Amino acid sequence: MKKKILMLPVSMLLMVVALICFELLYFSWKFVFPPKAVSVSAYANVASSLTRAEYIQPTEPPTEETMEETEEVIVETPYYMQLDMSKVASYYNTNHDVVGWIRVADTAINYPIMQNADNNFYVDHAWNGSWNSAGAIFADWRCRLDSSDNTLVYGHNMGNGSMFHAIKNYKSAGWGNSHKYIEVATLEHRYLYRVFSCNVLYGEEGAKFQYWNFIEMNRTDYKNFVNSIINTATVFYGDMRHLPRVSDNKFITLQTCNSGANDGIRCVLFAYLVEER
Repeated sequence: MKKKILMLPVSMLLMVVALICFELLYFSWKFVFPPKAVSVSAYANVASSLTRAEYIQPTEPPTEETMEETEEVIVETPYYMQLDMSKVASYYNTNHDVVGWIRVADTAINYPIMQNADNNFYVDHAWNGSWNSAGAIFADWRCRLDSSDNTLVYGHNMGNGSMFHAIKNYKSAGWGNSHKYIEVATLEHRYLYRVFSCNVLYGEEGAKFQYWNFIEMNRTDYKNFVNSIINTATVFYGDMRHLPRVSDNKFITLQTCNSGANDGIRCVLFAYLVEER
């Protein structure tokens, strides 16, 4: 019995020694024969990716300085203007209140732009001066299409889709993204504007953002104007990198009633100049 009891620890000791020898042999083999180079290459690729990532910096929003340094604004997709100045001239010969023409592709917006010392006149008069409840498209008397930093253009929201009814379509981003451009022609120039925001705003005295009072703008005015548009946008189509330089502002603002009711709420479209001929 005693011999059997003594043999049990010896067996266990031999097993432990054998296990230690196996471990030593395994680690010696691993040291002498390292893993294949493929594994090393894979880690190198990961390290390389991480190294490259260190140099990829996030795009920062533009500052006033970077906007001033922008040399030009590039039209994102090819667009060919169809308006010509001869059309403006032919209407001007009939009525000297004609100062331009406006067109938005695939809409009813294809009208002469009128201007009178009384902003109320073309609210209920057609372009030829005759009375008409639909009125006409007209520019604010304070603006000049060829020179103002921002030109305000007004038109009724007609139920039959005429005048400026189509402006409300820009409240749908899908529609607006396929109708980005506004053509304007005067007696001397042609302009192409890109829509960058559609806003539903209170359009009467007392409004927090009196967009109709931004016509000639200095640096501070420009900053307030753009920031107010962005902060009140219903649909923002813009790219801040492509906005006009502070020293070369030029916008057009189109306004119509949002619902047809006389409640002071307006649907307003803001666009900036991208091409002049």
